Amino acid sequence: MDNQRINSALLAVIVVVAVGSVLRLTGSIFLPLVLALLLSFVFSPVVTYLAKHGVPRLLGILSVLAILLTFGFLIGFVVYSSTQSLLREFPLYQRRLTGLTQDLIERFDLPDYLLSEFNINRTLGSLVVSISGSFMAFASGLLLMLVFLLFLLLEKPYLNIKMLQAFQAHTTRKIVIIFAHINAQIGRYLSVKLLVSSLTGGIIFVSFSIIGVDFPIIWAILTFLFNFIPSIGSILITLLSGTFALVQFAPQWNNVIATVLAMSITQMIIGNIIDPKLLGDSLNLSPVVILVSLLLWGWLWGVMGMFLAVPLTVAIKIAFENIPGMEAFGIMMGTGSYRKRKKRQHKHNAGTGAQAEHAATTAATDR
Repeated sequence: MDNQRINSALLAVIVVVAVGSVLRLTGSIFLPLVLALLLSFVFSPVVTYLAKHGVPRLLGILSVLAILLTFGFLIGFVVYSSTQSLLREFPLYQRRLTGLTQDLIERFDLPDYLLSEFNINRTLGSLVVSISGSFMAFASGLLLMLVFLLFLLLEKPYLNIKMLQAFQAHTTRKIVIIFAHINAQIGRYLSVKLLVSSLTGGIIFVSFSIIGVDFPIIWAILTFLFNFIPSIGSILITLLSGTFALVQFAPQWNNVIATVLAMSITQMIIGNIIDPKLLGDSLNLSPVVILVSLLLWGWLWGVMGMFLAVPLTVAIKIAFENIPGMEAFGIMMGTGSYRKRKKRQHKHNAGTGAQAEHAATTAATDR
């Protein structure tokens, strides 16, 4: 029995390592697919709503994709224009940063060789190249993601029919329930995050414009994106904006302090009051699990992996909670409110599963 457990544990480790290696090596393919899958949770209700009001499903899907493509084009145009302006001003920021570093070395009587060791040109150059490479990789994967999203939205109405034909009714019901929970929780999480991040970005744009921070639209977009990285995202964007304000305004310390306060207060109010109020305990993810998932998905897929860490971990946790023998892993990934939530879900599942199975059966019969 002990040997069997050891073999099972070793097999599980091998499978995890193998899957991780495959995901890491094939990120250029799986990342657009996963992103499209997550976006389908957000936009599928929109397409369904349009279909119920007489809009053909294909036309509704194409309308959603057109809106996404338009927003992507506008954001890309703004980022490109701001990047060109930043590159023109780059020598000025470089001189200011060199001067600040020199003042720091002289004030604290540090060795002069530190200035040569800290190669500002190389550091900033590699940072610009890294950011540009990430942006170009994202832009190239955007088209593939839209193609995946198109077919996922087209296929979604037939998912229940396919499962009824492929599995037994009981198995189909379990799968439908799992997908319903994943759809509901991730759809709610992403919708709230889109709303909250847009609000945060808008506030930062207005406040930074008033203070006089250069490229406020870029900081608004970065704030919007970093808000999707739990815990450390707000810290990173505060440090980045504070450092930029220091380089731009020093020795005008009032503007530097105003920039840091504007970002910090906005993140504190929205992150600690508005965001939890809207999301509540719907995710039920342990903070430790969130941090570990950030490291894991960040290692697999870089910065984009960190953006997707929470939705992917929520999906895995929900699957564990509904697979016999894996419930313990779902409990360990939660905050401790699993039992209460499980009772509420059990009552809801009876109705949800029956309705989903009935709808799928009816659709299959009609077809």
